[in-house]
Amino acid sequence: MRGKSRIWLAIMLLALGAAAYISIQRIRMEAALKEVAVAVDFCQVQKMASWEGVSLEEVLERLRGAGANCVLFKEQTCEDLEQEVGILSGPEVLPYVSSPQEAEPGYTYILVKDPQLFSRIKGQLEVKVPGTREISAKGGFLLKVPLSPRDLKEVGLGFPQREMDLACQKGFLLLPQIRAWYKVSPASLETVFNPLEVYQQDMAALIFYDKFIPGYPDKLSLLAGELKRLDVPLGIIEFFPQKGLAQAVRWLEGRAVRIHSIGEGEVTKLSPREALERLELAARERNMGILIVRFNLHADSPHWLGSSASFLEDLNKLLQADGLRLGKPSAFPPFPFYRGLVLLVGLGVIAGGLALLDKMGLSRIGWILGLLALLFWSYSLASCHHLDWSRKLMALGAAVIFPSLALMSVLSPNPRSLLQSIGGLLKATGISLLGGLFIASLLAGNFFFLKLDRFMGVKIAFVLPLLLFGLAAVFRAEGERGWEVIKRWGCRPLTLNHVLIAVLLGTVFFLYLNRSGNESIGLLPLEGAMRSWLGNLLLARPRTKEFLIGYPFLLLSLRLGYQHKYLILWMLGLIGQISLVNTFCHLHIPLTISLLRSFNGLWLGLLLGCLLLKVVERLYLKKGEPR
Repeated sequence: MRGKSRIWLAIMLLALGAAAYISIQRIRMEAALKEVAVAVDFCQVQKMASWEGVSLEEVLERLRGAGANCVLFKEQTCEDLEQEVGILSGPEVLPYVSSPQEAEPGYTYILVKDPQLFSRIKGQLEVKVPGTREISAKGGFLLKVPLSPRDLKEVGLGFPQREMDLACQKGFLLLPQIRAWYKVSPASLETVFNPLEVYQQDMAALIFYDKFIPGYPDKLSLLAGELKRLDVPLGIIEFFPQKGLAQAVRWLEGRAVRIHSIGEGEVTKLSPREALERLELAARERNMGILIVRFNLHADSPHWLGSSASFLEDLNKLLQADGLRLGKPSAFPPFPFYRGLVLLVGLGVIAGGLALLDKMGLSRIGWILGLLALLFWSYSLASCHHLDWSRKLMALGAAVIFPSLALMSVLSPNPRSLLQSIGGLLKATGISLLGGLFIASLLAGNFFFLKLDRFMGVKIAFVLPLLLFGLAAVFRAEGERGWEVIKRWGCRPLTLNHVLIAVLLGTVFFLYLNRSGNESIGLLPLEGAMRSWLGNLLLARPRTKEFLIGYPFLLLSLRLGYQHKYLILWMLGLIGQISLVNTFCHLHIPLTISLLRSFNGLWLGLLLGCLLLKVVERLYLKKGEPR
């Protein structure tokens, strides 16, 4: 081994030690987050009580005994209170007012008979809808609101305190969900938050209803004061981005809980088994502290309460089997930023880049790029100037460098034996795993764990290694004739076979690119069933790109040795290494799950790779070709 290669290796091993320490601290933190709250929607609780002909108390007791320990209370609207309030227009209000002049067009009138409910609604509307006022009425209490009935339906009218008190008495945690309103003010915030203070110890988290939180964009500082005073974790609902939420969590120093919810429209499309698997997977693999359960209360089911209780019992059995406990979820504790260790990890990425450029025959330019990267990295950590962007940029570098380095390290024109091929695959996988651990350490922090911030450049990380390796493989084989060979390929006469191959490769590349990252196309036929089966069997489902494509084709490529006609096989093998590194870019997934998923992908991919080799060898033998 040449001297400089030893230097790069020594730096990477030193960086691995730093990454290992950060990873161990993260694993310890994630291991402590074992309590999960199972929340039921109070609207469904009310519906079951009405249709089953039993009291709210009986429904809550039954659900609590089955394993629910939290109740979601959405801030009520006029629609939610339609049994208790009357919504009237100008002419409709005439029988209730003493003076016809009060019945003005353009206003909506709210008639309430319960004085306690009226006081709550009045307090909410007076601070949220300027111009709201009480007027004298016959047979109740009347509010005059300068909104249309349609607009009034969007305004939150507070929470049902009697029902919330009942839930607390029955041993439930509370999950209040606040609606946004126009023109947030200190008075309106106090009116919304003050009634919640008495439930401070009973709240699992606080969540928001709309796509933006109250006060966004210019009054968030007012909201922050109320959130700090209330002193409960904020809930982050998966797959439901909310503008302003990240800033609010930052003000609370990352004190938040991740929440997975199956929507009312979604639950009707899922079988009970599918819904159970989805909830369990969210808690086991994505650090969800709260699961919002919604039941499929369809008309042809004669026992809503019984079937709902059975569903909760099954869910709790699955959670217990995963080592999770029913309880009050803990917010993510602040994860420390190890500046010195992160500096070392970044140096490991730079060393990996220099090693890659050396293997590509670009060692001279590597020294220049390495020096610039070193200056950039040292300055970023020392000055904290754009530190988050610097860490993400270095993580993107690792995602490009290490899969490429892994393949370049085992690239050889010489065919290998089966054992040598397995050894080469393990070597490549070890290098890619090193890159994955570097990324997990560079981006370790609460905002990444909570998915409020994320790895950037997913598509680049999936495409650039393929381009780099493809060019490097051709130039290593051809030397200075590399460009000439590539031009010759491009100048070949176009045939129907070429067109068909191009269409096929284009389709594969489209699927590959669009199945990568945070937003992707749907599953292929039977893929969902395969994923579910593997997840149940292996605890952490291996990624399809690794065990079904990457490892088998890399093993085959190593067995055959590099020739230009096998370049596509090598690139298919590279896909598995790219996917392995990408696994660790998902910081919201527990690190132990990512490690187990990678291990499962490796052994299963090796097994399928050996089967693929047997098939290829038999085909070669039938054609009379040597093994």
